[in-house]
Amino acid sequence: MPIDLSLKTWLSGLVDAALAGYDPAAALLRLPPELRGSDPDGPSLEGRARMLLVRSLRRKLLDPSQGRTEREPGEAACASEEDAFLGPISCHIGLLLDIALVHGVPFEPARRRAELATLFAAFAGAPDLARAADPARPGGGKPAAVTKAFARAGAVLAQHGYPAGDPKDGLPLHVGVLCVQRRHLARLAIAYYPRGPLDLGLAQKLLDQAQDDIARLAEVLAALAAAPAPLDVRRRRVAAAQIDRLGLPRELARGARAALRASRGMGELARGAPVRLRAFLLQQLLLSELAQPEPSAARAEAVSAFAEEARIPPEQVAALQADAAELYAAQQRWLEAAPGEPAEWETLSEEWEDAADQMMEKVAAIVSDNLEAIVTEIKQTGELGQLLAKAAAGKPLSAEEKTKVKAQLIDLAKAVPALAIFAAPGGMLLLPLLAKVLPFNVLPSAWEGKDKKKALPPARKKTGG
Repeated sequence: MPIDLSLKTWLSGLVDAALAGYDPAAALLRLPPELRGSDPDGPSLEGRARMLLVRSLRRKLLDPSQGRTEREPGEAACASEEDAFLGPISCHIGLLLDIALVHGVPFEPARRRAELATLFAAFAGAPDLARAADPARPGGGKPAAVTKAFARAGAVLAQHGYPAGDPKDGLPLHVGVLCVQRRHLARLAIAYYPRGPLDLGLAQKLLDQAQDDIARLAEVLAALAAAPAPLDVRRRRVAAAQIDRLGLPRELARGARAALRASRGMGELARGAPVRLRAFLLQQLLLSELAQPEPSAARAEAVSAFAEEARIPPEQVAALQADAAELYAAQQRWLEAAPGEPAEWETLSEEWEDAADQMMEKVAAIVSDNLEAIVTEIKQTGELGQLLAKAAAGKPLSAEEKTKVKAQLIDLAKAVPALAIFAAPGGMLLLPLLAKVLPFNVLPSAWEGKDKKKALPPARKKTGG
């Protein structure tokens, strides 16, 4: 059924649609084998639920098609404002249903509906409504209480997140906030299943933690945005409006707004962040950098400073770069499904050309900044050089060759973390760019024979002079 965001019942309608289409047996088959059954040597129930959360964050965070509950046959998914908002929330709901599933809780739609209302009310900071909606409490779970819980949670979600996305010249908060929301809901569900009632004291602690995480996210993104130069009045005003929309407690909101004028240094922010949060914050900084139209030495230095002070090892930094590239690619794929008039498509085409130029510049910057290490690694893995030469010549790589390239790039990224972007999903599309911006004598044909052990490539000598 269609979802009307102007109605107070929109969230309950979205939940009803999810419950109507949920087949526990089919859902179980979609999960990896290690998340099914009760293998005594496998992960615990809580461990499986946490694996579900990680899987959800990696694969379904930004899928706008999940928000559409009704389509005509053959109709393509679109990325309207409603879909962009509803899609991630539909995935929130799907994750909660799967967490109940892996805990072995029988699927009873009416009871599950009340349980979801309980979790969403606690998520929205309405403990009294969560208590009344909780079917695990004596007298709880009555239809009127469930309706009120969904209405309050729906109002909070819409107030803080609709329309979806970030304003022009604002902080890139949207993706990070969605991550925090999903973790918050998942932690509530993990605490609730396999049997309730929900511990409201713990629910308040999880809410406080999520709000603190969002405030820290806003501050590190503000610090990164101000790395080249302090934010001007207009950008501070836009970012302040974003922070106000988040609905943070007064003290947290005041601190986040103060950071727009004079943020603490990246080192201090990294050391002050909880250890559990540091990798997430670094991932969001990397994602923010990918979205920038032009590279910045000051921003790159700020990101590096955060990673160093957070004591995140290079191999984990490389993995986080790959994750950030995957999320960024997912956002760009939304544009592919967006409907529009021919004039809009012409504009979109021009934007894509600009984006392609920017990506070429980023790839060139990666190669320039890491040239010596890249040359050394590619020469040591001769097959990678051959396949890059093939890509540079415009010849398509087979599926097996792409698999080999990706595996070698993942290994190479341990030495040159910036190359993790090419190992991320969709990174194969960038291989021709990588090959074309490499100096000519990095390719295999250039180092065969008598000149194999010559010194640095000409391009390196030129930049060194």
